[in-house]
Amino acid sequence: MLTVLDLINHYLGYFTTNSKTKGRIYTVVGAGGVWYLLYLAYRFFVNGRWLRGALIAAVFLLLLYFVILNVVYYFTKRTSKWDISPRIEKLLGGPREEKSERESETVIMPANGLYSRQNVMLGTVVSDAQQQANIDTLALEMRQLDLIANDYGHLGEQAQRQIIAQQGVIYANHPGTLLPYFAMRENNGTLQIFGGINQLQARELGNVSMVGLTPTSQALTNYRLAIASVVLIGGPSHLATRSELVDDVQPYKIKIEIAYDHI
Repeated sequence: MLTVLDLINHYLGYFTTNSKTKGRIYTVVGAGGVWYLLYLAYRFFVNGRWLRGALIAAVFLLLLYFVILNVVYYFTKRTSKWDISPRIEKLLGGPREEKSERESETVIMPANGLYSRQNVMLGTVVSDAQQQANIDTLALEMRQLDLIANDYGHLGEQAQRQIIAQQGVIYANHPGTLLPYFAMRENNGTLQIFGGINQLQARELGNVSMVGLTPTSQALTNYRLAIASVVLIGGPSHLATRSELVDDVQPYKIKIEIAYDHI
């Protein structure tokens, strides 16, 4: 049986077969091998080898359980409350061939200065129709210049599922694409975010409504503020179903970090 599976894996390597298709093929072949174990157990029982027969029968029941789980996983969109595979994976430390989210994230190096993480907060950006159109135009320009990655941060399926469980979606350019140029300007108590391929082509992308959990007007009163990073996220994405990751397209938007210092 192992030889058969090895041959199948070898020949499937000549084709661009996705993991789900391979899983279905292995499940069908493996199911045949499991029933062969039942036949062996029966022969041992017939010949009076009760201990060996019982051991092989126990292995048959264990493998049959996993075959049934694979059938549910690869051939349906249903789940099983008796699925212990997540516990086994956790016990073994997770899939070793995949990098963790922390290990796979690209280090973002803003061009306008580095700030201590303890002095940086996330900002909330609100974009009107024109500002959203500017974000879409900028995203198009960055795609044309091949500035946006589409490799999901080199994360495997399991690592992507962990991010989707937390955020609802994972973008193809995870963890985001730093804008080539960005700036923040104050205008009558309003903080405006600008960004573009360069300073000459910068456009208004949105207004900062919150700095951390503080309204912008209050933050301007209590802190000196500077833009630390502006990252483009969105576009081609993955959502998760029980059996596979599905492609989706999300609107482009920007995520910002603001550095602060007490006045």
